[in-house]
Amino acid sequence: MPGAVIFRRVLLLAPLALPLSAQAQILDELLPGTVPGYAQHTSWLAARRENAPGATGWRLGGLDLAPGLVARAGYDSAPNGSAGSSVVGVTPSLLLSDPVAGFGAYAEMDANTYPQNTAQNVTSTALAAGERAELPRETLTLSGAFLKSAESSFALSSFAIVKPIAFTLKDIRARDDITAGCLTVSPRLSTSFYNFPAYPSQNRRDLRGSLHLHYSNGAPLSYVAELRAGSSTGADVIQDANNYAALAGLQDKADGLWTISALAGGAWRTPRVGQGLAAPVLEARLDWSPDRLDELWFNLAREIDDPDRLSATPYTLTEAKLTFLRMGLGDVSFKATAEASNAAYLHAPLRETLFTGSTEVIWQMSPTLSLNGRYMFNDRQSNQLGAANEHVLTIGISWSP
Repeated sequence: MPGAVIFRRVLLLAPLALPLSAQAQILDELLPGTVPGYAQHTSWLAARRENAPGATGWRLGGLDLAPGLVARAGYDSAPNGSAGSSVVGVTPSLLLSDPVAGFGAYAEMDANTYPQNTAQNVTSTALAAGERAELPRETLTLSGAFLKSAESSFALSSFAIVKPIAFTLKDIRARDDITAGCLTVSPRLSTSFYNFPAYPSQNRRDLRGSLHLHYSNGAPLSYVAELRAGSSTGADVIQDANNYAALAGLQDKADGLWTISALAGGAWRTPRVGQGLAAPVLEARLDWSPDRLDELWFNLAREIDDPDRLSATPYTLTEAKLTFLRMGLGDVSFKATAEASNAAYLHAPLRETLFTGSTEVIWQMSPTLSLNGRYMFNDRQSNQLGAANEHVLTIGISWSP
């Protein structure tokens, strides 16, 4: 796949209007799928975009290089719930990949300035690399990433934030996919280190492991089961806990049309201090392409905590996300997303609901230049805390050779 085409795909999927926020799977949402080990939940239908017209990148030996630059400007009505300001941002990046060797690496810097509210200024940096080794009936993946960014107030358990809270994240992942006849067995292991320089009491380490089983005899319908275990330890012993989950379900796949999966089971949280919790959990996903131009993605989940969010505050989470993507309207593409998250906290009579909606239009003006217009709305509601909402409108231009 040409490197710059991959980069353009990242531009289409990644939020360009705001600094990174404390969303689930923060690294998987930020990093391109060409870095092995990350962006595992990207729609398989997105592979069609490699055929889109545009730049082809650079070739250096066996490496595909895709440098890129995004510049944008607009207005934010309430960054972190504070005073409104215009916003100016720039994002240079570089993607390297070697498809033959199974190697991918990515580097990005994202700088955002708020001239009328300089306390909201933030610069983020992301570095990642991964290697995937294809063996007979086995695929080994090893990857690592470093992220320096800031947490936003429009995220669960971040209601006290009035300006960006800096943090760093170090992440290491290992995965082995072993195929034996109709059965694929996938043990996975990851460890993440979160560091908050201004709030060392929030520092922690998350260690997670899982065993994923997938049985398919070639029919569209296959069977899936997953066992998970995790441990979170940090400076605040009250937040320390072990988490376990067992899920099973079905997956239906029609190539070129849809992928539907549904998993259900139970989860258990056993804290070092306080009472434990058990609850039913659910994960459902739909990727649907009604024609060669449209894609619809839907995700639904209910779980205890969310180990991929920045905060370690315990809660039960119910979340739904819907994304619609329209491509091929000449040189214009359109994307709309709606997401709702509800958290019921375990140690306080507090419930919190976040809603995010966005629309984005991308015009491919030439093989190397595209124009992006984006509107985003954030809203936070709570039974004990004041409500807050935010409107963000930006226009940007992106370049990739």
